Amino acid sequence: MLNEGEFHCSVFDDGVEVWITQLGELMNMNTAFIDRTNKIVAIIDPFDADSWISRLDKDGLVPTHLLYTHTHRDHVAGYPEMIQRFPNLEVWGHEHAKVPDLIDHFVFSKVEFTDTWDCDAGETVQWECGLIKLGITHSPGHAPGHVTIHGHGVYHAGDLLFVRSAGRVDLPGGDPQAQQMSLIRAKEILSSLPEEWRLIPGHKYDTVGDRIPDWISIGEVLTYNYFLANITIR
Repeated sequence: MLNEGEFHCSVFDDGVEVWITQLGELMNMNTAFIDRTNKIVAIIDPFDADSWISRLDKDGLVPTHLLYTHTHRDHVAGYPEMIQRFPNLEVWGHEHAKVPDLIDHFVFSKVEFTDTWDCDAGETVQWECGLIKLGITHSPGHAPGHVTIHGHGVYHAGDLLFVRSAGRVDLPGGDPQAQQMSLIRAKEILSSLPEEWRLIPGHKYDTVGDRIPDWISIGEVLTYNYFLANITIR
């Protein structure tokens, strides 16, 4: 189990590094994909800029891309300092995550995207940069424009899925019907991925046995997550 601010670094078969850390009181899980050959560092939902910058600096790396699953304030907490320190960052999110009608609500924070995905709910598009190749799936329900991201041995679920449960839908912009459809699509994708890949939840909330894991294998999440277990796919 990771202590807060501790980084787990691994290298996938294709040479892309995957860094995972847990930050903040809400135990946010952050994932980064690193292509050293092309000097690309793409971070999903960086919670704390100082922690990320300090750790990357030890390896002579700088962030180049921020990828957002959604724009709830706990997921974009690191954005202001990141963009201040690195104004040329590419900042990606779904077009529907801009939420102009909800941005004044305390749940959300404004992010100025430089680029957006604009795929339909349930649709997966490919995002590529250097050696990094990721599937981006529009997975609304917990929040407008929510996406999940998978590739290089991990499925980063954001707040669509946790280890044994799923994200809430009672916040502004939440949509129970959309969430159910997103969960069905998630099970389809997860069932197609290697069982040894890891599911990284948006938060380290749930217990499995006597532990609170940072992540869980795809094979395990299909067994233990009670939302997925009750979904039948064809």
